[in-house]
Amino acid sequence: MIEEFTFWLLSIVEDDPIPYEISSICFCYTKNGEAKTLFMGGCEYSPRLRYLFDYFPLEAQFFNCKTLEKFYDDKYFDKIVCNLIDESFSNDILKKEFYGKKIYFGEYKSKLSYLFTVK
Repeated sequence: MIEEFTFWLLSIVEDDPIPYEISSICFCYTKNGEAKTLFMGGCEYSPRLRYLFDYFPLEAQFFNCKTLEKFYDDKYFDKIVCNLIDESFSNDILKKEFYGKKIYFGEYKSKLSYLFTVK
């Protein structure tokens, strides 16, 4: 799954580089019953939970992964996704493309947690 997630992020920045003004990247999910959808957006300043993001990728907005869809339990899902995010940023290209960006994760319009700043 880590390779799929890394490839997804690489595809995003290849097609739609992150604007310089975006300082925070948010990996969020929405729930529809037990189904969860993971997506990425960005903010010029700190993330605002109740509003739309300043940046959405033009293509590949959602991470479509059949394996990830099987994890319904919120705590386990959160742990898996946080691990995917952390491991994917060991990629040198992603480090360069996301350099200095603050990374957040959480449920859309509910809760976001700061994870790290890309160095």
